[in-house]
Amino acid sequence: MKYLVVLALIVVSSAAFIKPAPVSAEHAELQAIIDAINSPSTDPATAAALTEMLYSFLGVSPQPIHIGPEIIDFPLPDGGAVSAPVKPTPSPAVVGPAAPSQSSPLVQLVVNINQAAVGPAPGPVVEPVEIVPEPVIIVEEAEVPEIKPDPVIIVEPTPVVPEPVIVAPINPIPVAPVIIGTPIIPAPAVTLPEELN
Repeated sequence: MKYLVVLALIVVSSAAFIKPAPVSAEHAELQAIIDAINSPSTDPATAAALTEMLYSFLGVSPQPIHIGPEIIDFPLPDGGAVSAPVKPTPSPAVVGPAAPSQSSPLVQLVVNINQAAVGPAPGPVVEPVEIVPEPVIIVEEAEVPEIKPDPVIIVEPTPVVPEPVIVAPINPIPVAPVIIGTPIIPAPAVTLPEELN
C-alpha cells in the first residue's frame, strides 16, 4: 500500500509541473497557409504565391533540387574514390613511328595475306531445296465419337414411420414441511479472573 501511495504522489506531483503548450497564432497562421497550398481548389498561381509567402514567413530561401551525382570540387585527404571532375579537352591524335621496346611483346600477331584474294571471301554455297507440293486434305466436320449415356436408376426411398411417443402422467409427490426446532445457542465460555469472582 505504501508503494501505491508513493507512486500516486509522484504522478500527481509530476502532472502539476507539466503545462500544455498553448497554440500560438503563428502556428495557426502557418497551418492555414499550408492547408490553402494543399487544397485542390486553390489556383496554381495562388498556390505559388502562398508558397513564397510561407518561405518568407519561415525565413527560408527555396533552393532547386539537383538530381545527379554529387560533385566535390576538392580532392579528398584520404585519397578516396571521389576525385575532382576532369573536363575532357579535344586534342589531335599524333601518329608516328612506334618506339622500339626493349622487352618482347606479350602477344604476337601473325597475318598472312594472300595476294590473289583481294576481294571478299566467298561464302558457302547453299543449294536450293526443291519443295514438292503435296495434296491437302480438308476435313469439313470433325469426327466426334458417339457418347452413349448409361441409364439412370432412380431408387425411391422407403418412408420412415415414426414411433409414437408415450408420455407418462406426472403425479407430483407432496413434500412434507420440515419442522425446525428452536436453535440451541451455546453459552459463551468466559473465564473471569479471580478478582471478579
